[in-house]
Amino acid sequence: MDFFIDLIPALPFLLVAFGLVDMFTATKLAMAAACLQLAASRIRYGRIKRMHAITFAAIIVFGGITLLLRDDLFIKIKPTVLNWAFAVVFLVAAVGFKKNLLKLMLGDKLQMPDFAWARLNLLWVAYFALIGAANLYVALRMSAEAWSSFRVFGMYGALLAFIVIQGVYIYRHVQEMPAAAAPPAASAGGEPR
Repeated sequence: MDFFIDLIPALPFLLVAFGLVDMFTATKLAMAAACLQLAASRIRYGRIKRMHAITFAAIIVFGGITLLLRDDLFIKIKPTVLNWAFAVVFLVAAVGFKKNLLKLMLGDKLQMPDFAWARLNLLWVAYFALIGAANLYVALRMSAEAWSSFRVFGMYGALLAFIVIQGVYIYRHVQEMPAAAAPPAASAGGEPR
């Protein structure tokens, strides 16, 4: 369910990929879909997830510029700007502030050695940088239809592949979470021996 909520704003670009609408109509639909995503986020989680709020703001800004200037390049580079911004934030937090954002977000659910968290953080930085570069390449060199297909199938396919790779990495390094302190068990006879 969560994956589908995350996918909502990208869906209008499928219509471009199949030649049903132009980029400007898809941009308007994506802006409306971002509003729908906020509502779905609120209903599903009881609050609006930060990622959905960031996506909403980016779609409104880049979509607005796209429609105002009648240049679809702006909506096409939005994923690059967002992904590179995330790469910078994850890297600066780790290097400049000695804060591992992944550990801050997931540390209560996963226990791994610090070196594993550091590498995982760098894997995310690399992923964000590479997917942003791939999007920029496709946005600048290919048709709107090709970019739309890449936006929906390529980027989400790459994310799913990365999640599998990340899962294997985490599995290799995850440690058992300490159990909550439990009272000592009594012996079978009912009396401690």
